[in-house]
Amino acid sequence: MPRHIIEKRVTELMDLSGKKAIVTGSGGAGLGQAIANRLAGLGADVALVDVNEEGAKENARIVRERWGGTAIPFRADVSDWDEVHGVVAEARDALGGLDIMVNNPVMLVSGAFDTYTKDQLDYTVHGSLTMLMYGAHAALEHMLPVGHGRIINISSVGGRIQHRGLTVYNSAKSGVIGFTRNLAHEFVSRGISVLGVAPGIMVSEPLEKLVLNPPDEQMRIGRESMYESIRQYVQVGRASLPEEVANMVGYLSTEAADYMCGQTIDVAGGQYMN
Repeated sequence: MPRHIIEKRVTELMDLSGKKAIVTGSGGAGLGQAIANRLAGLGADVALVDVNEEGAKENARIVRERWGGTAIPFRADVSDWDEVHGVVAEARDALGGLDIMVNNPVMLVSGAFDTYTKDQLDYTVHGSLTMLMYGAHAALEHMLPVGHGRIINISSVGGRIQHRGLTVYNSAKSGVIGFTRNLAHEFVSRGISVLGVAPGIMVSEPLEKLVLNPPDEQMRIGRESMYESIRQYVQVGRASLPEEVANMVGYLSTEAADYMCGQTIDVAGGQYMN
């Protein structure tokens, strides 16, 4: 029993000083960079992995300047089995260990299911589920020999509800929730904690600017659709910032979440679907 936690503040349990974390999909302006920033703010040394090498470099620079810790960028296409295993090994060596692996894959095509091509279907499933499995497999290669580690998978609230035009994506994200639960069951006895986070409607700063000032008719229609979804289904009544979702990833990465196992936590403003 972890009786040492009884006299501690929750904030003390959320100290990640000395921990080593890898965050995939962290070269853009969305959730990946927010997660890297939150983990670094809690004291972790962070590897930022993305196919966008310049974006990963810039975000790592921002993290270092903001928090003064270690933030190392890596370029890799995590849709490729060999590349993701290679970059996890490289990042683990550069950081001096691997305690936390955050799988944050983003690749999808939206549209009515009957209009999908095989390539679009394969692309969405691969980018929303299979890539995440690759990352978890690569992390386990380094966590299992030392008998500890935490894997956090990014799903979506769409994995629990239904949306027209997102049948393939939402089904894949349902798979992420099931994968998280089953992976936790398989490896918790070997010291590996597996948890998930399911964002809802999330708006990064660049996307917010596009939404407020749509450059074309398609973006205007997308904005109205998003507004309608928020009005009808999001109880909080607004979209989230990536940082609000990253808050939960940060919490789940720490000792404060040690008694959680296999769960995927919605951070979606109470979003639901009738």
